[in-house]
Amino acid sequence: VSQSRYSTAMYADASTAVDEIVTEAIAATDNEDAVSINLDSSDLPESIKDSIKIEFQEVLRLLNFNYKGYDWFRQWYVDGRIYFQKVIDTTNPKRGIVELRNIDPRKIRKVRKVDKQKDQKTGADLIKNIDEFFIYNDKGINYNPQYSMAAVSNQSLRLSTDSVVYVPSGM
Repeated sequence: VSQSRYSTAMYADASTAVDEIVTEAIAATDNEDAVSINLDSSDLPESIKDSIKIEFQEVLRLLNFNYKGYDWFRQWYVDGRIYFQKVIDTTNPKRGIVELRNIDPRKIRKVRKVDKQKDQKTGADLIKNIDEFFIYNDKGINYNPQYSMAAVSNQSLRLSTDSVVYVPSGM
């Protein structure tokens, strides 16, 4: 996605089409929620289903979905991806996730550093270690698959993979 990520969506016809798609996808009435979870065909025990439903409602609360769901879905639809940082209360980790912070997709990238080693007998590359993490830079990140660890540590914030929720469009 380029720096002008909304450039196409800013044209009146395109914007109208995007709004129609988002409105159809996130359609709520006064009597029902915009999204719900259905576990009827699941073989899980009822106690587990109840726990999943409770946690689903908690995620909707953290996202403020009743008020921001349309905006989140529109952002995801236009950008093709959406990121959230999971914030945990470090003084009381048992509270779990206390906040989800939206991250501009132009300012974060997933990095996968693969350490390879040549097999002495076959000459084949063997994977020794895989280090995955996200880098965040408030000034933006131009994609460069050859990020060095020095560049990442000096200019960007390193985020663990379990501290970021990443939802790509699948494309």
